[in-house]
This record gives sequence, C-alpha cells and structure tokens, in this order.
Amino acid sequence: MSLRKYDILIIGSGPAGFSAAVRASQLGVKRIALIEKDLIGGTCLNCGCIPTKFLWLSLKTKLKIQKSYEYGIKAVLDTIDFVDVIKKKDKDIENIRKGMKLTLLAHSIDIINGIALFKNKNTIIVSDLNNDRKIEILTNKIIIATGTNPSIIEEFNFNNNNIINSTDILNLKKIPKNMLIVGGGAIGIEMATIFSGFGCRITLIEKENHLLQYEDFEISEQIRKNLVIQGVEVLTSYTKMHDIINKYEKILVVTGRAPNNILKFENVGIKTSEKGFIKTNDFYQTNISNIYAVGDIIGENLFAYTAQNDGIKAAENAVNGNLIQINRKKYIVPKVVFAMPQIASVKVNNFFEYKNLIIGKSSFSSNSRAFIEKERAGFAKCAIDIVTKKPIAFWIIGAHSDELINIASQILKNNITYISRETIFHPSFSEILLNAYEDAINKTIYKNKKDRCNNL
Repeated sequence: MSLRKYDILIIGSGPAGFSAAVRASQLGVKRIALIEKDLIGGTCLNCGCIPTKFLWLSLKTKLKIQKSYEYGIKAVLDTIDFVDVIKKKDKDIENIRKGMKLTLLAHSIDIINGIALFKNKNTIIVSDLNNDRKIEILTNKIIIATGTNPSIIEEFNFNNNNIINSTDILNLKKIPKNMLIVGGGAIGIEMATIFSGFGCRITLIEKENHLLQYEDFEISEQIRKNLVIQGVEVLTSYTKMHDIINKYEKILVVTGRAPNNILKFENVGIKTSEKGFIKTNDFYQTNISNIYAVGDIIGENLFAYTAQNDGIKAAENAVNGNLIQINRKKYIVPKVVFAMPQIASVKVNNFFEYKNLIIGKSSFSSNSRAFIEKERAGFAKCAIDIVTKKPIAFWIIGAHSDELINIASQILKNNITYISRETIFHPSFSEILLNAYEDAINKTIYKNKKDRCNNL
C-alpha cells in the first residue's frame, strides 16, 4: 500500500466537489487530491440534468421542425433513430467531462479514480480502480461531496432491465412501446415529456393528490393538462401500483434521492440525519472539525447550482479557517422543471410568513416576442407584499422560463422594490415578468381590470 499526503482531499467530482477543488487551488493550496469512483462530473453531468436537457432539446428541435411551416418554411422530418440521439448526447457529455478534467489538471489537482473509505479523521484508504492497488492518504482537511443515489421503494426493486431508475433511462438505446413512471416530481414529469414526445405511451402515477406536491397548484394543474394533451395518462392519488405493473415494457421509478454513504461515515463518527444525510453547521463543517460536507450529501436543496455554491464556500472555510458563515435557510433558490413548456418558480425564503399578498398575472399570448416565436402557451405570476409592493415570488410556465427565472431570482435576491419598464428591452420574453408585476400593482396596460388575479 502506497502512502500519499495532501493538504485537502475532496471526495466526489460532481458540481460540489469539482468547485471545492478548483476554489482551494485558487486560494493557494498546493497539495490537493480529488477522488472519484466513477466518471468526472458526478450525477448532474453523467446521468442527471445535462443528459436530460440534451434529450429535451432534441425533442424541442423535432417539434420546431414539424412546425416550420408557421414561418413559411417547408421541412420534411426523416424517421428519428433514437440510437443516434443517444450517441450525440454521449459525445457532448464526454466533451464536457474532458473539459472538466483539463480544468482540474490545470490547477495541479491530482485525480484518483477509486473507492474511498475512512480509516480515521485524517486518513482515507482508496482502492485505486486504475492500478488495482490501495493507497493510504493522509490529509489535513477533507471535503465530502459524495452526492446521492436514486431512492429504492419497497414495491419495486431495480433490476436495470424492466424496472429502471433515472440513470438507466438516460442510456436506453430505443424508445419503449410503453412505460409506467412512478413519481410525479420533476424527474418523472421531465421523463414523461421527453419519452412521450418520442413516441412512447406513458402512464404517470403519483400517490399525492397533484403533481409537484410543493409547487403552486395552478402551475401543477397546468402541467397535468399539458401532459394529457401530449398523450400522457396521469393518475394522481394512486396507490394500487401492483394492479398495473405487468402492463408495461418499462417501469421507471423516480421517487426521490438517498444519500450515498460509500465512505462509511460511522467509521469516524460523522453525525447524520434520520435519512442518512450528513449534518453540517453554517460553515459546512461536520461534527468532526477537519471534515466538511457539501452538495446533495447534506440534503439541503439537491441542485447542481446550490452544490457548486456549497463547494466554493466550504473550500474557502477549510482554507481560511471558517471565516464565511452561511445560513442556507435564507437562500433564494430558483426551481425549474423541463416539461413542454418549461416551468419555473422562486420565492423569498420567508414567503409563507406573508399574510397579505396580491398576485399579478401575465399571459404569454399577450407578449409580442412569444407571439412571433409561436410560444404563446403559458403565463407568469408575481406575488407582491400589499404594504411595500415589493415582489416576493414569481411562478412561470412557458417557453424560456428556465432563463426568465434567473432574472426573477435576482430581483428577489437584491431586494428590488420596483421594476421599471424602461429597463426591460422590447420585444423580449422578460416583459412577461414585468407585466405580471405591473398587474399586481394595478398598473398593467396589457390586461382588462376584470381579469386581475388577486389571490393564489
């Protein structure tokens, strides 16, 4: 067994671990190692948000071509070979992965492909998968970024054949004739959208009484209607799963994520929650002072962008001695689901403490840019505090809502109390946010007074 020494050791190369490693290098740390048991980039890049968005954009392109006649263009779409779509997806991901690896190497970060286990709070034993040997690593600081895995539920055991998870479905080589999707959250909705769009007959079941359980009900209901229009059978408040299992070629189970404890946290006494997520303080520090944890493994938001922020802040604290205290409960975090069209939302962290709200609403059909781009379906809503008239939440269902929500997030993050019309370019989709806000303050020029929406 060989012995190595590092100043900082990061375990996991997803958004959190990658960001932590690069930031530590930027801060002047010379001896840094990054351990990854699989592929650089973690879940997001290899079997999560990036491949999902590629498939969504592939479907979007297909639909655009089919509607090219709306712009006076006649186009004939050849038969789609899904194998070609998957090959293109894999190639793009490979190129992004290569770019990430080059960035790590440019920062003189050692990349170790192996499985790590705790020996003690300063020592990690790594089974090096490339050289079939074990490495003992001594380090001053450790940052855990091991992420999560698909949750397993009692009724279904994954067999990577007909009962599959969110990783398996992204590697299918052909479109199934039919598929049952168990789980009406973001992943279930995205997969129902994509695979029904490519010709698979989808049934989506959800045990709760509506999709996206924690989302605005009007948005959730519109998502259900859109899925039904797209040919998806949607069954909510559904619990009799075994009654329909044998009817489907594939069963996709997407009912949540579970922490990935390959390190054996108990070996060093790291405290975890009841569900197994690592507990950290406001410095991303575990109960073991030299060990930090970031990203999905701490169970806070489970988003790539919040994980990146975690990794950067944890590295700064690990290097500089806990100078940055973070209250993650005060984060303003946008959420997006890539249905067709997309949906997005963002709220101030204390949104539910507001008792007196006014809700403004703006239709995509009244937006000139949406009209000429043939993206007229959808709407935006803005909630304002009735006293200060300050925006405190936005909800959007419609084209480009994944980009529009970033503007809305900055409005809330920077505590902007008034959105001024001369700052918004015309014609643009961004005007939809402005129009929703102006409707809330009773100043819109694009809506009849009788149509105003004053409550959720």
